[in-house]
Amino acid sequence: MGLVVDTPTVDGVARALVAALDPSAAEDLRAEDPASAIEVHFGPVRVRTLELGALAASECSTDGFYDASTSLTPTILYDDGVSSRRARFTLIHELGHHLLATTACELVDAIDDVAGDRWEPAQVEERVCHAFAGRVLVSDELLETVLGRGRLAPDQLVELHKRSDASWEAAAVRAAGFASHKVVVALVRERGAVAFCAASGLELPWWPRGSKVAPGGPLDRSLVSDHKARPERFRAGLGFEEQLYCDSRRVHERLAVAVLTDTPSDGSLNIPEEVEPAWKSREDFCASCNEVRDTGWCDTCNGRFCPVCERCGCFRQVENEMCPGCGTAAPRRPDGVYCLTCEADGLG
Repeated sequence: MGLVVDTPTVDGVARALVAALDPSAAEDLRAEDPASAIEVHFGPVRVRTLELGALAASECSTDGFYDASTSLTPTILYDDGVSSRRARFTLIHELGHHLLATTACELVDAIDDVAGDRWEPAQVEERVCHAFAGRVLVSDELLETVLGRGRLAPDQLVELHKRSDASWEAAAVRAAGFASHKVVVALVRERGAVAFCAASGLELPWWPRGSKVAPGGPLDRSLVSDHKARPERFRAGLGFEEQLYCDSRRVHERLAVAVLTDTPSDGSLNIPEEVEPAWKSREDFCASCNEVRDTGWCDTCNGRFCPVCERCGCFRQVENEMCPGCGTAAPRRPDGVYCLTCEADGLG
């Protein structure tokens, strides 16, 4: 029998992915050394530690990435210099990518359905793997006990982390997915930037790791002091920016947890100001086929994708400048010397 997605959502796909696990494998992932458990239960996958600087080339939002370039021995690479809980979350997250590429590949269609024409499937897959790791590590029963059905608060995140073997990332993912209202759970590990984000109920529930936060706001100062019901800008400076209210708690000098919602936690009747980012009023045309770029979102160039050729603002048409490879003014990358076609042929 094939895998069944009961609801066409990120969490629905994640539940189906968890259902694909053998119970003994799931237990070993929770309780044993996760690297060994993956190699024992999911061979020929190999788990290797990252070389210095290798993570910079990855688009994954955890401390690792999945490399399937060698199909006979696909590899999960991860940073073993972080806490054991954080490394466990990373490894299970990357295992999710492996399952979606192999034994659970039928779920890729469900991911495409969730993405639709609003999001990129790769971004949805990242969130599915987050939710998969969170579900493996944190039970529904513990969520009910710690979170109940009320408003989510940073103190509950701290308690959920304390009462489980889950990482802060796993606790954030599970708490955000469990909330019945619009919510963003953010982790801050260095001033001025988001280290991790899990969200639900938003038009684009995604905030890339390392994104800058609004200067002087509660997230920017969360490693210094706690905050309650303070205005904050979700995805500050990016597409689908939204004004919310933030409660934050400083856990220690290198970690703060924050919960952002659309109503202030102090019971006041303040209404968030409507944010009108530039992408809502700006028409960008594709450099390749001149169609309006109005689908998806690229977090690299802060632009949208062309519905025809699926290119974003990372590609440009160079007027009156011929490609030295083929002699045409074809689209190329912003810093590219050769056009995209010549790049594909091995030039540049």
